[in-house]
Amino acid sequence: MRRFVRTLCDVYQKLSVAFLAALCLSVFAQIILRNVFSAGSVVLEELARFSLVSLVFLMIPSLTINKQQIIVDFVVNKLSGAARRIVEVLAQLLSIASSVFLIFAIALIMERNWSIRTPAMRMPNYLFYLPVALGIALNVFAALDRMIGASAGREGSK
Repeated sequence: MRRFVRTLCDVYQKLSVAFLAALCLSVFAQIILRNVFSAGSVVLEELARFSLVSLVFLMIPSLTINKQQIIVDFVVNKLSGAARRIVEVLAQLLSIASSVFLIFAIALIMERNWSIRTPAMRMPNYLFYLPVALGIALNVFAALDRMIGASAGREGSK
């Protein structure tokens, strides 16, 4: 499972870089259009929003698997090895539970709004939310992998 998760995380990272490039280019184009030509583009605005949302959610599993999220661990570092493993397992279990909850919430939203299109690009909602759902779904497996590693005593090195 670890190899599968890491491979998908690498694919998601590459997609995130593409979304980052699209975000930068669309924002740069908006700046040029507004300041030079006194015109804006709602399509570029929506593309920037879609790129930012996609970038963020596709990177969540990579940050989880590599333990690169913002972690406040000054209390956890004072715990003994067994207690630290228990806290890590509980934290990853909480991450799995919240990710599963979000997947069900997105499914409920899509059940009612799957065919509604975004205002500017006319993109169906299911395509807009696809990177969000994919990122959260892979985060379930990344957190599961971290939880198994913590319970087995593998320390959270990168």
